[in-house]
Amino acid sequence: MNVTVLVLLAPLAVWAYPVYLPPNATATVYAYLPQGLCNATGVLHIDRPITVACVNTGTTPVQLSGRIVVEYHLPQPPPQALPPGPPILALAVGAAAAAGLSHLLSNRRELLAAPFSPIIARIKRARSDEPARLEILQAVDRMGAATLSQIVKAVGKSWGAVQWHVYVLEREGKLKSIKVGPFTYYFVDRRKAADVILSSIDPSALPLEDREKLDFLASA
Repeated sequence: MNVTVLVLLAPLAVWAYPVYLPPNATATVYAYLPQGLCNATGVLHIDRPITVACVNTGTTPVQLSGRIVVEYHLPQPPPQALPPGPPILALAVGAAAAAGLSHLLSNRRELLAAPFSPIIARIKRARSDEPARLEILQAVDRMGAATLSQIVKAVGKSWGAVQWHVYVLEREGKLKSIKVGPFTYYFVDRRKAADVILSSIDPSALPLEDREKLDFLASA
């Protein structure tokens, strides 16, 4: 899988690309992206899903260009040797294969629906994810602003599931984020977020850039 990236990142904007893995598989990720802006550059060997993210924390737009190549390594099934048998067994196998092919060709509805099965499965999965995302939105709005670990603790779900739902909610514009110091805070309401963040840290100990972010958040 080869993805060419050409994005114009506005200040405080995030670009993210999730890399999924089939069960019991590994992958090699070649991330040719600018260093300093992105959390993954060079060659990565992974055995679990990751998200390649690039963040522009500056005050001017930045053009992000590069390429991501993902090579999947799937386990090879062991070869199965067919036991020797009389010619009648070969004839029976051939007849069964012909009957299966005839049934497949005669059932046109299944053939027509086959290309759409991944889309249908994705729609069903998205519907099943809605209650979890609603719970995350309500928890974040109730806390005002929260880090990813705080959201995980509040909703009682796994880190990977919460990370994926937060990414989707942020992509849909239902959730926003701001990086202050070493922490990334997610929020729904800007005023609530500013009050919570300012009450939990000492603004005078922050760099000028982070203080300007909080001033902007509080005045929005």
